[in-house]
Amino acid sequence: MKFSQNTTISRLRWWQLPVLLSFVSQLPVSTTQAAPIQGECKANTDAVPRIALVSAFSGEADRFIDEMRLNDGQNKFDGCLNINGHRFSKGKLRGKNVVVVLTNISIVNATMVTQLTLDKFNVSKVIFSGIAGGVGGVGANDDDPNTPNETPIGSVTIPKRWGFPQETYFNNTAEIVPCAFSPGLQLNHVLQDPLEEAKTCNFLLGQASEPGQANPAGIFQPDAKNAFLRNTNVSSDRAPQFYFNQNNEQIIRQVPFPGASVNPETDQDLKFWFTVDETMFKTASQLEVKLLDCPQLDQAGNCATTPIDPPPQLIVGQNGVAGPTFVDNAQYRRFLATTLNFDEQGNRNAETDVLVVDMETTASAMVAYSNNVPFIAVRSVSDLAGGGEEAAATQIGTFFAIAAENQARVVFALLEKL
Repeated sequence: MKFSQNTTISRLRWWQLPVLLSFVSQLPVSTTQAAPIQGECKANTDAVPRIALVSAFSGEADRFIDEMRLNDGQNKFDGCLNINGHRFSKGKLRGKNVVVVLTNISIVNATMVTQLTLDKFNVSKVIFSGIAGGVGGVGANDDDPNTPNETPIGSVTIPKRWGFPQETYFNNTAEIVPCAFSPGLQLNHVLQDPLEEAKTCNFLLGQASEPGQANPAGIFQPDAKNAFLRNTNVSSDRAPQFYFNQNNEQIIRQVPFPGASVNPETDQDLKFWFTVDETMFKTASQLEVKLLDCPQLDQAGNCATTPIDPPPQLIVGQNGVAGPTFVDNAQYRRFLATTLNFDEQGNRNAETDVLVVDMETTASAMVAYSNNVPFIAVRSVSDLAGGGEEAAATQIGTFFAIAAENQARVVFALLEKL
């Protein structure tokens, strides 16, 4: 995966950013914080079909609320309501009926609030948006320090698929192999005959010296030399928790356990990747959005420092991952880039780089999948997830404003086309 990276002497290369952090932090910063909503939330749920705009925390969604409150015809704020302590804001955004909600950070919160939104509103589509850590693919995680990061800070990504890299088995031995995997999904091991794959479920995390043997070293998991990447078992109308036998009796589908073979007829549906909605993805691939390339703006809205080089890009496609860990670690960043770069069939190619990592998106994607609701995610890069010289938290503090603004611009453009 390579992108055009034309440079000029007036632009700031991303690896030079740390030297300016202390200076930039003192500059006036534009804010994305929405004006407070006066009084209590007194609106009600309704049956109006709405697009759910879901974000983790306020800075990521404040632009949406502010835009709705313009009340200019295309944008309208219809009040808010409180459900289980979560504020749901209703209205129109770019001419589309929407409901905006914050999940708070974490996989559990994203799961809970996405389902709550689908339960309480007539949701036609889910768009999850916000900031994320840039991974950048294999090319950005090799041993060459001069390799440019391929997901530049400030860029906006719309991955094609989302996975859970931290749903794993930690085994004492490689002899008993976990079986919660889809036949044919190859994860860095020697591929056996497909029928044998289906029987033994030898889908290993790490380089395998021979079929059925896990790599004893080099797997980035503490004290877990035999680590196996686990597919998530999911239920939906397409694959409910039960099936009917020949006597028309409901039989509960089983969850495969280590050492047992997978039977797709009687076992639960197993997925690693949750693919975004095809129609919205096609629409997103046609977007042209002007993104900010200045990390800090002054009170007048002018660039108060040197623009970022390479400039932020809108990148549609590739992979995104989410998990319960805030990633600020170069080794784990490299692990994600070189291990999770495959598609639904286990193929690795130029379209399967891991672009971003966050703590919510895959959970929301899984809930949407189970409810058969179209889903897509828009994530902007606020930090390099451990790939820079400064801590990710420091980078977020510096680049949050540009990342939040750029993801909002892309969401606005996407809404206009839906």
